[in-house]
Amino acid sequence: MAQNDIYIYGRHAVEEALQNAPHAVSKVPFDIKSLPKEVAEANHQGYIARVDIGKLMRPYKEFMSELEVTPDTAIAVLGELQDPQNVGAVIRSAVALGISAILVPEHNQAPITGTVVKVSAGMVFRIPIVSVGNINTTLRDLKDKGFWIYGLDETATQLITEEKFDAPTVFVLGNEATGIREKTREVCDILLSIPMSPKCESLNAATSGAIAFYAWSAKHPPNK
Repeated sequence: MAQNDIYIYGRHAVEEALQNAPHAVSKVPFDIKSLPKEVAEANHQGYIARVDIGKLMRPYKEFMSELEVTPDTAIAVLGELQDPQNVGAVIRSAVALGISAILVPEHNQAPITGTVVKVSAGMVFRIPIVSVGNINTTLRDLKDKGFWIYGLDETATQLITEEKFDAPTVFVLGNEATGIREKTREVCDILLSIPMSPKCESLNAATSGAIAFYAWSAKHPPNK
């Protein structure tokens, strides 16, 4: 199997890949016995495919050259998330709530795997997944292109419910354990927190992302 190849499994994941990213599907195996044990024993429902992630990921410069940036544009940046369950859930929420792309750093970040695809219910094939090198350099470039950079931070005094989101938007989701790196926090225009009951200290990255996307989407309805 090539270095960039991964196995995806489950009916929704495979059908979404074949429908929305057939160029990245390198093989649909018929002999399950020939597959790696973790794939063969997964809850695959009889649906398994091999995907070339290299063909799925889009280079940042290429993606930006084609993106029409308007006040209704929002992008999510994964700030070194480590849990593939969180990555998959973030992608699914992003698609559901109208986010334009997911930017994934090349280092210190959980890669796109079969688990990510499964948790996303195949939505990874419905949204551009964009590879970026240095997060801070990327965020500065996005600022130059008119985006406002919002970092999700539970300690921030600015509440997400009070933000207008009237400019092109970037959401930065931090690492599950350490949050957003200090240097990245400095690049952000605004740090936002989610108002919560004092009974709960924090939310995980995927839930925080979903709430942020919804807060933005409420001001940018699909049929606007």
